[in-house]
Amino acid sequence: MQKRFFWIPAIALLMAFVSKPQNRLTGIWELQMDGASTGLLKLYHADGTTTNIGLGDDGFGISMEGTYTLQSENSYLEKTVRSSFRDQVGTEKLVQFRLAGDSLLHLSYTVSGETFTEEYKKLKLINGQ
Repeated sequence: MQKRFFWIPAIALLMAFVSKPQNRLTGIWELQMDGASTGLLKLYHADGTTTNIGLGDDGFGISMEGTYTLQSENSYLEKTVRSSFRDQVGTEKLVQFRLAGDSLLHLSYTVSGETFTEEYKKLKLINGQ
């Protein structure tokens, strides 16, 4: 009986140290085109939700809401819950990502056989005026 009791805490302790992919995506990122700001934002929340925000005819709006689950150190599965593109609602895509330092994010994913790449710059706190 004592041998079994020893293994239960030992297994629990080992599971606590098993490495999970670190979430380095959390924050607000701005889509870049040719190194210039676009005003299109991608938000990764710590709770595993994601939101895309952009400027439309009526001001800023949400173009996509969904969830993301880290699959590895360099990939996540994104599920679209709401989208301004109706055909995207309910879809899933595997997104490969690469971080350059703490401020540049490169994404690559495939939709309907076509591969897309995007580059984002992480927003930083601005100095007071």
